[in-house]
Amino acid sequence: MLAIYVVSTFYICSENGIELFATGPISFLYITFIIFALFSTGYFGRDYHKKLVVWLFLLQYPAVLLLVHALVLMTGYYIKIYTLSSLFEDHRLILAVFIARLVWIGIMVSGYMLMTGIVIDSYLHFRKNITQLTREKNMSMRRAEIIDIVIYLILFVWMMLNNFVSSLLPRILTNIFMIIMIVRTYIIYRNFIHYSLELSKMNVVIPGRLKKLMGQYINNPFYTSNPTLEVVSEALNVDKNELRDYIYSELGTTLSAWTSEKRILYISQQLLKTDRMVSELALSCGYSNPPALNRAFKQRFGVTPSEFRAKHKE
Repeated sequence: MLAIYVVSTFYICSENGIELFATGPISFLYITFIIFALFSTGYFGRDYHKKLVVWLFLLQYPAVLLLVHALVLMTGYYIKIYTLSSLFEDHRLILAVFIARLVWIGIMVSGYMLMTGIVIDSYLHFRKNITQLTREKNMSMRRAEIIDIVIYLILFVWMMLNNFVSSLLPRILTNIFMIIMIVRTYIIYRNFIHYSLELSKMNVVIPGRLKKLMGQYINNPFYTSNPTLEVVSEALNVDKNELRDYIYSELGTTLSAWTSEKRILYISQQLLKTDRMVSELALSCGYSNPPALNRAFKQRFGVTPSEFRAKHKE
């Protein structure tokens, strides 16, 4: 749609000057902006772009304007406005056409303002709900993408204002900046693809090794202590940063919380399958004393280890 808009601006130049308030380019630009804005809200976690009624409501105005534009072009009644002074020098028809265009363009400018507000609201929603466990590299990419969205919004407003100026220089500068932004977006997207491939590879290797390690009950750091990230990554033979990213992003927790959960589940199985004493399990699984295990176990299951064993063995 952006390419269609740029092509449509080629026809606003003539021997008489630069056409102002050109309905074709303005309509194409508005449609491009609506598409961009709706998918930007989707990027920030809203679902406006999934609702047909939203699309129909926002696109009805440029659709009608383009239809009228096509009809007057085909019938030969299309009037080009090159200067505001010409409105008062010629007959009243030109003034009437200008007023009609101005009203319709005003409606679309209102749409611009509405969608800009919705994008800002969606961003605030995104900031409110973003998890603190989001990995640093992911956040860095997010920041770059958010900066892109802001710059594109500014460029779209700039491009709309260009349609009311009888000079080519602002349009040329806008197109140059847009090309720079498209190149920048491509670079960010390429980095995102590379990052996604690394992440997908990590999400296959680490779960398999974790599952294998969790099946070992002898010399397993998960069950014998409070393991550090370095100890677990060494046991899995993976990079510690990749392991941290996997636990944060895929499991939605921290290493200590995750290992504590696995240790409690292991102890619950030992209580049912063996006759090992609670004190022995507490010390062998990294708890400082049996009361510490009792507190952690009761927080997880609502009963103490002894009560859990008695209840499930009855």
